Amino acid sequence: MPSMALRLLALVALQLLMGTAQACRFAQDAQPAQWYEWANSLFSADVTSVEADAGKSADVIALRVVETFKGPAGAAAATLRVPSRMWSSCRLERPAVGARVLVALNPNGDTLLVPLAPGYSERLRSDRGYQPPQQQPPQQQPPQQPQAVAPPAAEKPFHY
Repeated sequence: MPSMALRLLALVALQLLMGTAQACRFAQDAQPAQWYEWANSLFSADVTSVEADAGKSADVIALRVVETFKGPAGAAAATLRVPSRMWSSCRLERPAVGARVLVALNPNGDTLLVPLAPGYSERLRSDRGYQPPQQQPPQQQPPQQPQAVAPPAAEKPFHY
């Protein structure tokens, strides 16, 4: 009969595998409303570089933000550190430079990065969870002092 420690180890491993499986299933099958519920920051981006960080078993992915669906607006770029095992365990392709991706970040610091299919951005925009970026008010010029301009001699400043 297996020892209690071995059973506990097997249970922990099973939980980790189930958590990974659930995250993978979510990443592949989530509907727009689910993305909005899970993430506190959701945006589309173009991959500008992908580098392996072998020491941390992660990929460092640099992105150019294209559109923000939820979260703070105005970011032009982002850099993510994604565990290398995510690609194989979720059966996702590691993104190539130039690929358009959907990036979701949640409050726990979890990151999901998946290929963004053509037309899915429109589905995200049409969902009730969509939070269009707030437009920054235009920079106001400080009021200038009025300058007295003498009217030309032939004109009067008033017309009756």
